[in-house]
Amino acid sequence: MTPRSKRAEVRNPVLGLPAARLLQTMPADTRALIALLLTDLASDARRRSRASWDSRKAFVAAYWATVAVYAGHVARVLRGNGRKSAERKPFRISHKGYPDLMATDWADASHQYCERRDQLGLGASMFPEAMIQIAGMPVGRISYNGRIWMPGPWQPGDEPLFDNRRAETD
Repeated sequence: MTPRSKRAEVRNPVLGLPAARLLQTMPADTRALIALLLTDLASDARRRSRASWDSRKAFVAAYWATVAVYAGHVARVLRGNGRKSAERKPFRISHKGYPDLMATDWADASHQYCERRDQLGLGASMFPEAMIQIAGMPVGRISYNGRIWMPGPWQPGDEPLFDNRRAETD
């Protein structure tokens, strides 16, 4: 018999919920996309929790820590293996006229796009935007400056999904 602390449903209580079984029946590509986005959400929530704790906002820190834990639990249910692969590159950067690039996350996608732009030296007016896809689904658009936006045309007031200027200062 497996010790209690090693049983999957003890380590991840979400596995004990009926909806968890339904999540596992979704198509693999859909599960991969949602798992990746939940992992990203968990990472952002952990950052907010640390910032709130540093600001002595304990209740807000606890809230964001809880969001991070449950987002991570659901992501693991969707992945089905309990662990994420460190070498996996789920982001496909599709760039018209250039071979696709693979990236591990938003920062890596922005970095690879900017690196290609700088190597070619075409400048902003000549260098096309790129699309980011996960499991064949468009999830972002990289503009000439390396910022990542929601797919579709830019609208006034839009905020980037990933801002490489902020990433450089973190």
